[in-house]
Amino acid sequence: MSFNLQIISPDESVFDEEIEMVIIPGTEGDIGVLSNHMPLITSLRLGNIYIYRDKKIIKKFLVNGGILEVFENKCTLLTEDISDSESKIISNDDELSKRKTEIASRQFYT
Repeated sequence: MSFNLQIISPDESVFDEEIEMVIIPGTEGDIGVLSNHMPLITSLRLGNIYIYRDKKIIKKFLVNGGILEVFENKCTLLTEDISDSESKIISNDDELSKRKTEIASRQFYT
């Protein structure tokens, strides 16, 4: 079974597809969302988003904060700071840039 994941930043809609599972970095720990998940609203921390289809990771993003809402088989993530984990990390803050690069290189959920 699948559900819709939509990732939105102020500049663009970053991702909008049907997926099987997503793992998102919540402020209290990582959250796995599958179809028919209970309604949920939570805040996000700096970390990786893993998107799965056919039991494989199809996309990985690095997010730095935001809000997640899960309701009626739709998962919506709003954030001001998101990048494809394959792209180069650019930041004005050297310490934040180091942390982002370190976290983006991690592979916890393969």
